Amino acid sequence: MTAETILFELLECGITPTVTPDGDGIEVDAGLLNDAQRAAIRANKYELIACIQDAVRITSELITAAMRACDFWNDSPQAREQMRREILETRPEHREELLRMFKSDYQ
Repeated sequence: MTAETILFELLECGITPTVTPDGDGIEVDAGLLNDAQRAAIRANKYELIACIQDAVRITSELITAAMRACDFWNDSPQAREQMRREILETRPEHREELLRMFKSDYQ
């Protein structure tokens, strides 16, 4: 199982893993993981850390690019907040393509 698959499955279960501040561990809310998920995380820890960090980077870049689009259209603060919420609701596996679209249209 790949780190991307593990992350996708965790997110599908409503589990949002984060990387510890030192970048060497993974945190999830207590009691959410089953034994198979815990084992998969342990077996792919460093690849999963890199995958989570990449997802965070893409999301940050996507929000920045989306705000450039809001600037272009002179959107209101409410529209900008709606855009931000919609990005965070977008499935993580679709965010990179959405980022490419925003970058190509609003760079």
